[in-house]
Amino acid sequence: MVLHFAPDAVSSAQQANLSLEFGDMTPASVEVYGDIANDLGTTLIARFYMYLQTESQCLRSLGCMGVHSTRSDSQDCFDFIEKQLEGCTKSHKKCSTLLQTLLPKRVLNIGQNDSDPIRLQDLEGCLGSYATLSHCWGQFQPIKTLDANYAEMTRSIAWRDLSNVFQDAVRICRRLRLQYLWIDALCIIQDSKKDWERESSKICDYYENAYITISAASSPNGTIPFLTERDPKWLARSFDFRCEDGRNIDVFARRDSGSSVANHIEDSGPLASRAWVWQETLLSSRVLHYTTSELIWVCKSSIIAEDCIAPRGIYFLTLPQQLQRCANEDKPYNGWHNLISTYSIRQLTFESDRLPALSGVAAKIHYLSGSKYLAGMWLENLLLDLCWSVDYQISDASTLQPAPTEYIAPSWAWPTVRGAIWSPDSDQDRPFTPLAQIEEAECKVSGLNPYGQVDQGHLVLKGPVTSITVRCKNPEDCWTYTIGDNPSTVEPMTADCTLVEFEGSVKRAVETDGLSPFSLALPCILLGYDQNKDDSFWYVMVLGKFGTDKYCRLGIAMLEDDEWFSAATEEKVCIV
Repeated sequence: MVLHFAPDAVSSAQQANLSLEFGDMTPASVEVYGDIANDLGTTLIARFYMYLQTESQCLRSLGCMGVHSTRSDSQDCFDFIEKQLEGCTKSHKKCSTLLQTLLPKRVLNIGQNDSDPIRLQDLEGCLGSYATLSHCWGQFQPIKTLDANYAEMTRSIAWRDLSNVFQDAVRICRRLRLQYLWIDALCIIQDSKKDWERESSKICDYYENAYITISAASSPNGTIPFLTERDPKWLARSFDFRCEDGRNIDVFARRDSGSSVANHIEDSGPLASRAWVWQETLLSSRVLHYTTSELIWVCKSSIIAEDCIAPRGIYFLTLPQQLQRCANEDKPYNGWHNLISTYSIRQLTFESDRLPALSGVAAKIHYLSGSKYLAGMWLENLLLDLCWSVDYQISDASTLQPAPTEYIAPSWAWPTVRGAIWSPDSDQDRPFTPLAQIEEAECKVSGLNPYGQVDQGHLVLKGPVTSITVRCKNPEDCWTYTIGDNPSTVEPMTADCTLVEFEGSVKRAVETDGLSPFSLALPCILLGYDQNKDDSFWYVMVLGKFGTDKYCRLGIAMLEDDEWFSAATEEKVCIV
């Protein structure tokens, strides 16, 4: 069994170690580690399940797993889907049982069977049942709705013109007897800025009201179908097991895909890395994830894979489930940091979509909290929100990236960078105490979506301000930024991006700037501190001059005491 799943572990160059975890009548989780000869240390080589297909008195402690099909479009898979749908609509109190909801402005009318025509239809204000599709666009989209072809799309869309992913979505809808399907590329006029802004602000409602969302998680683009035969590496293998009474029984083993147990994002398919998909998954009432290895069902009450193992981790959870895990429901923006930490690492084709791609979730949090929304942050929680920093662990390298050349948000807001995380997290064990005051906080949206793109914003803070020396040996290396004059007390600074000396101060560098080491005294404002019985951290925003009377955020520093601000004065600073 180990030889099959981890052939390298039994080579002469390695020493294999097994970690076997048995439950009570549950599948056994097996991990194989190898001590590699090149001194890299012990490494996880393989992880797989051992299980039975039917219960056996011979192995009473080993549990069973459900059917895992060789194809994602098998009858077993559709039986699994229909079983989950029936249980959800009839038994789940948290899930909607309405079969008729308000339809999106436009949907694809796909008819009842394979011979029916497909066309784009405007059904604004009408009731019905529909599915939504969550998918990767990729570099090439074979068909999309434009002003020029809109009239033609409303008459008929040829089957051959649909991408493989769109065809698969239509097949699923027809099997589930759903006549209407919403696909962003076809149901939003892509070259109409007005239509795109209006419709993107409604995505929250479209996914939440859908009867089901089809997630093409395994397809990197529209040309790669997801209703296919599965890679043999994910399929189960049977092995003979000799019982004490001499009988042989079949013990089955299957490679852990990463979705059912560890839930590593790279194993969940390319769709899991895309930013737009983040809110589509969070907001949907029911989701079918077609991952590379298995089908996963998610609703507000249940999460289960086709093999009957419940996936762990948060990637597949809906918004209500995630808020229950990490937030007080009375103040749901307190869980915003956890949500954004999973969102901000995701990829976008256009960085200007950083705010629009989360606008649906922002609208939902605003409805629940009532707090003013400011470019991905919340006024009621703003001083804590301002303590974000860049997570250097999201990539193997420590190389900082330059600032974007196009305007995304004001410098104090996290959407200006990728990989934002929060170290402070206000709770009973470690409360955050603000030391600055918010005098003004404004962002101006540039379009019709109140949670979408912004074209300007400013923040006026009043608090302890002092000048501290900031040094950098290599602006591209995140580990070379420090604050302080005394080498024995110097502290690291987390830069938001590459920084460069500019007109007697420091600014965020863009790609065309020449970089060099610098050492300058820069203004810093103390935002607040958090503490428990063992330690405390003081959060300091480092600022650079921006014109004559404004500042730009450069980064954040976490200090172990407030001695740095012993000579600070109370000042107002305007950050843009």
